[in-house]
Order: sequence, then structure tokens, then C-alpha cells
Amino acid sequence: MPAMQTMRWRSLGEMIGDLELPESCYAEQLSRDDIPRVTKLLGTWYPDIRVGTESRHLEPSFYDKEVYLRGESPDRPVYAMLGRDRATGDIIGLLTLERNVRGLQVSATMGVLEPSQRGLGLGQVGLSVLEQVGRSIGAEVILYYSTLKLARVQRNAEHRGFTLVGLVPAFDVDAIAPNTVKRVYEAIYAKVLVGPEQIHLPDWNALTPTTRALYTHLFGQHPSAAAAEGATPAFSVPASAQRPAPEVRHG
Repeated sequence: MPAMQTMRWRSLGEMIGDLELPESCYAEQLSRDDIPRVTKLLGTWYPDIRVGTESRHLEPSFYDKEVYLRGESPDRPVYAMLGRDRATGDIIGLLTLERNVRGLQVSATMGVLEPSQRGLGLGQVGLSVLEQVGRSIGAEVILYYSTLKLARVQRNAEHRGFTLVGLVPAFDVDAIAPNTVKRVYEAIYAKVLVGPEQIHLPDWNALTPTTRALYTHLFGQHPSAAAAEGATPAFSVPASAQRPAPEVRHG
């Protein structure tokens, strides 16, 4: 199926299917009417958002040009969903996902919760939603960029079968202290959704000693290196492509 057909946003119900959400909340697609309230809440919940890539979520023009809003064009690259408190209907979170149609990739561009909801396990739901949506629309790889401020964010990705594939220095700008903004490192995690038969391994002879060492550290012994040594490779593609998706748990 052509990528342009495969990677189409669908209704929220179709994309998340029977994925269980915490009983205290529900999800819905962002609507145009929600934008003023959401941008105001983001600045209150997450003051650091005013700098760096995520600051675009404060700009109405971002939603006008980039985000698939409820009842509007599904051709836009970003999908935004709200978390609402089931008892009150109040907005308690925002998750935005971005698709790369030609690369058959999906990534989470931002996830944020109202401060009183943090540390209760809701953040783990975002990764489950990201994977479920990716599978639903035909993505072949999921990319997840993680802050290095909080170890629990990294653990969430690792517990859900995402593979750490790199640390990017000076990836973005962030507020690291009051009145102090610097460029920061971020971690990149990946989860491959296709089988190893669809993955072309790099030519071992085309890699420098540095890239060979990194490949081996991340993914295990390359088949060519193993053959040269007469050994059996531990594995040769990202681990997420070799094992089924882990059971989804929320807590």
C-alpha cells in the first residue's frame, strides 16, 4: 500500500482501539475551540515550554498550519489529543504525535500533564498510545526523544521495549535553572515495527572503527564481524524488531 495511503490519521477510536486508559480520565482529539484554553494551561503547567522546540505549542499558528484538529483536514502532520478528567471534564494533559509519511515513521513531539497528575502512571500511557497509533496507521518505526532530566521517563521507554539508539548533544534549548537557558542533551529511542527480513544491515566494511564500536554496543555483534571470528552473532537488528510488543500495563 502506498505510504500516502498507509500513514493517514484516522479517528481516535480507530487508532487507539481497545487500549485501556486509566478509569479517571478519557482522551479526545483536540478541537479548534480548545486551543486558547490549552495554550494558556501549557504556560502554567510547564513554564520551561517558552523556550526550545516545544514552544511552538504556545502559538495558535502552529495549530492552524500543522495540527489535525477535530472535524478539519487529516492531511496535517501532527495529531493532538487531550486527556480529560472523567469526573469534571477538565483538561489534564496534552499529547502530540507527528508522522513522517515518506519515512513511515511516527514520533511523540510533546506530552505534558497537569502537575497534580504527575507521578501517578499517566505518563506511561503516552508511550502506549504512541505505539498503538503507530501500528494503527502503518508506521514501520517509532522514534521517541526523551529528556535526560528525569530517569523515570527513560525507564518508561525501556520498559516498553524501546531501544536506546543514541544521545544527541545540544539537541535543543531548555531552561535548566531560573533565568538560565542552555542547549541540552536528549536521548533517542526507537522501536521497529517490521520484521528483521525488512531491515538492511549496514555494510561492515563501510563502517569506521568508531561506528563499528557503537553498532556493536547498541545492537550486538554484526554478522560479518561474527563470521570473521567464527562466532554466532548475539543479534543483528534492533532488539525491538526481534521480539513481540510487550504487554501493555498502566499504573
